[in-house]
Amino acid sequence: MKNIQGQGGESYKYEAVIRNIGVAIETGALLPGDRLPSLRAMSRKSRISISTVMKAYLDLEVEGRIEARPQSGFYVCHRFRDIPAPRVSNPELQPTRVNSFDFHFNVLNAMADTSIVPLGAATPSPELLPVAELTRLARQTANSHENAYGYEEVAGNRKLRAQIAFHMLEAGISAHMDDIIITHGGTEALYLALSTLVGPGDTVAVESPCYFGYLQILETLGVYALEIPTDPETGVDVEKLSQALDAYPVKACILQPNFNNPFGCLTPDVKKRELAELFAARNVVLIEDDIVGDLPFSGVRPRALNSYAAMRNSIFISSFSKMLAPGFRIGWIYAKDHRAALLKRKMTVSMNSNRPAQLTLAEYLAAGRYARHLKGYAAKCKKQVGQISSAVARFFPEQTRLTRPEGGFLLWAVLPEEINTDSLYHRSLAEGIGIAPGSLFTSQKRYRNCIRLSCAHPYTDKLEAALKRLGELAQEPG
Repeated sequence: MKNIQGQGGESYKYEAVIRNIGVAIETGALLPGDRLPSLRAMSRKSRISISTVMKAYLDLEVEGRIEARPQSGFYVCHRFRDIPAPRVSNPELQPTRVNSFDFHFNVLNAMADTSIVPLGAATPSPELLPVAELTRLARQTANSHENAYGYEEVAGNRKLRAQIAFHMLEAGISAHMDDIIITHGGTEALYLALSTLVGPGDTVAVESPCYFGYLQILETLGVYALEIPTDPETGVDVEKLSQALDAYPVKACILQPNFNNPFGCLTPDVKKRELAELFAARNVVLIEDDIVGDLPFSGVRPRALNSYAAMRNSIFISSFSKMLAPGFRIGWIYAKDHRAALLKRKMTVSMNSNRPAQLTLAEYLAAGRYARHLKGYAAKCKKQVGQISSAVARFFPEQTRLTRPEGGFLLWAVLPEEINTDSLYHRSLAEGIGIAPGSLFTSQKRYRNCIRLSCAHPYTDKLEAALKRLGELAQEPG
């Protein structure tokens, strides 16, 4: 940031501090999460008293542009500029046959290409994960455990299940380790749960838009998707869900109350209680996907829907793939009433999950390392979400709408209606930029002008250049 060389009295210099910091934020010279110069440093640079700098900083804080952090200083807020949030989704409230496997397959293959700028894949950068620590632990456990590379119990490693049960207390769930089944990532957990509960021709309620992985499994099982209107800030519409449960024989419902994919929204506790009471009253099984519930920006881990007493009949799934090690492919299911059926299906699908990975993660959690990692990880994700939000505000077309996530690392952008993001996906991919087009996230012909952006990689000049070019492509005919 340039020195402030204003002439005149303290009043003029105070206004210059306000103006210059504002310009730096608006132009991206100061990005969300950046630390401002200390009071003393700014005082020297601008030749102004420390008390006047403090007044300027406090006024900027009142305006919501910067924030004070105890024992640390002042930082640029993770504001979402003047971009409005998307409106509540409005899908047709009727079951829909899912038929989009080919497009999903092509997009997923592109997401796996490490040569493209990863704005589409919801996979964290290795730079954000404790790779070196897990590598060292993997070597140690391999040397210290007899038959470390053999088979594990079908339900999973007992020490890991005990550690997971302890960790779930953070989400308000008192789980017994015997009610936890280790799975081959979150995808197998979802598949086991759905294939146990539903069959061809049945109907499953989902948020709209929803994580495209749900739709892939529903298509494979021959199941109909019933999309429910969803608020991009507070989650699924309880009233519309209630109407849908009355109108159709819904066998199960999949929800992500904590930082859902793709909105990143957090369902308030009062709404979670309403949902718990609704599912209990209608005797509908909820599959709660809490895969990024451990990444709150506020520092406070939100409650799981499964923490409410009415949810005994529900199923809770999560994974370490987004938190620690995607390649380990370790997830889990917590279910009391359905445990026996899930375990039987697990035996027929994969028998058991990666033993070396389970041993490593058990040691990692037992050593208390996970909580420390999550704190730093969430802070980095919050900063990256703010940085990409700021770039969208500068580079994307006017009238763009953008979500305001409270955790995780995903953004949902709604572009002007005339922009077809299926076309934008192909054109950006040709230039080495990966995105996830909105049509992936629905079983209906919707969200053709939307994209999901991943903020799971450090913000670099290359990433900013890709966002700028993406904004240009969105405004070009095509």
